[in-house]
Amino acid sequence: MKEEFEDYYSDSIFKFESMLKTNDFLFFDSDEFEEIIVYYLEIGNVSLAKKAISMATEQYPNSVTLVLLKIELLLFNNEIDESEKLIQKISLIDPLNTDILIQQAKILSKRKNHQKAIDLLIKVDHSSDLYFEALSIIGKEFLFLDDYVNAKKYFIIYLKHNQLDYGVLNNVLYCFDSIGDTDSTINYLNSFLETNPYCEIAWHQLGKQYAKEELYKEALTAFDFAIISDDCFIGAYIEMGKILEKLNKINEAIEKYEIASEIEDPNPFALYRIACCHDKLGNQDLALLYYNKTVNEDPVDDKAWMSIACNLFLKGELREAKTSLIKALEINSEKINYWELYAKINFSLKLYEEVEIAFNEILSIGDLNINNLTFLTEIIIKIPENNNLTSKLLKSIDLLPKSVGNEINYLISAIYYTKSENDKAFIFLKKAYFYNPSKYAFFKKIFKFFPNLQVFKTH
Repeated sequence: MKEEFEDYYSDSIFKFESMLKTNDFLFFDSDEFEEIIVYYLEIGNVSLAKKAISMATEQYPNSVTLVLLKIELLLFNNEIDESEKLIQKISLIDPLNTDILIQQAKILSKRKNHQKAIDLLIKVDHSSDLYFEALSIIGKEFLFLDDYVNAKKYFIIYLKHNQLDYGVLNNVLYCFDSIGDTDSTINYLNSFLETNPYCEIAWHQLGKQYAKEELYKEALTAFDFAIISDDCFIGAYIEMGKILEKLNKINEAIEKYEIASEIEDPNPFALYRIACCHDKLGNQDLALLYYNKTVNEDPVDDKAWMSIACNLFLKGELREAKTSLIKALEINSEKINYWELYAKINFSLKLYEEVEIAFNEILSIGDLNINNLTFLTEIIIKIPENNNLTSKLLKSIDLLPKSVGNEINYLISAIYYTKSENDKAFIFLKKAYFYNPSKYAFFKKIFKFFPNLQVFKTH
């Protein structure tokens, strides 16, 4: 876009920038100033836009168009009061100007008076050149009010006349998603694509909607059409890869991720998924290679660091695994499975104080389930006796919902066996077996000191 503006406005821009460099005074008519200001706003050069506006409004103080551009810049900088003063001034000069009405609505929006902004914009005449811009703004104002039904309605009307505005298309899809009607979203996208068959964004979104409904064949077809429309559309390749993974077509998924990574070299997400695919195929060395490539490109990808740690742990490279896991924990310390691996690694290294740190971190995160508590019970049994940790674990077990109480009794029994309080342990074990006998074999494998079933049944 910058190149287009440079071609179109090159004479005015060159003259303006030459004047700034030489401090000479050169004459510009109001139309030239408008072109200069719009150019700088479009390329995001706020500083030069501000200089041009200052000179322009000084020379042409009654030019409504130039004052409106100044208001636009003031609103961009959140200078609402000054914008409002200028709007009031030019409203007296040209009260029927639709541009003024649009800017008034933007000021109301900045002041969070969204309904008033809507009421004002609805007055824009259908024959006005700004009618469809007003529709788009009305849609955004309804979004601010979380009124997704009305927002969607205005965005759809706008899109009928501006079908290539993909920003508004995304707003429509956001509204559909917020309303939660996937079937209507699919129907709308199919209808939209009938008149815009090469809109890669619409095909991509249609594929995602199909995937949400687990219509994977249809989703893959939609992503294929997105790629036909734009063979460099990274998102479509990645979404295809995700679906192929779900369908257990791992090698095909890798191919899609590799294409995505080649288009935008390197793509950390694609590299990570390639690593995961190799993990699924049992190609541990390749998986580790791609996990390392991922963190080289994205050093704050905690999942990749965790995966590296898991792979190194399985290879028996404990200290290297711990180093990688610490990096994951530095990025995200709220993942229980990270701390569980930290406990396993340090237990293998016989660093029991570090194991206790992991134990306490897991308890502090909270929201524990039976699997987490089973893991912690195993830790209590394996590390040297620690009454403080045992007491904390029993308190956490008490907080678990009663719906899983029968399984909890197996854990309580294991803890009391560890404390050599065998009579109490046996009472809890009998209670657990009475209410949930099917779980006995599972917990017997974990806690081998539980009595054999036949012996247990005779008591």
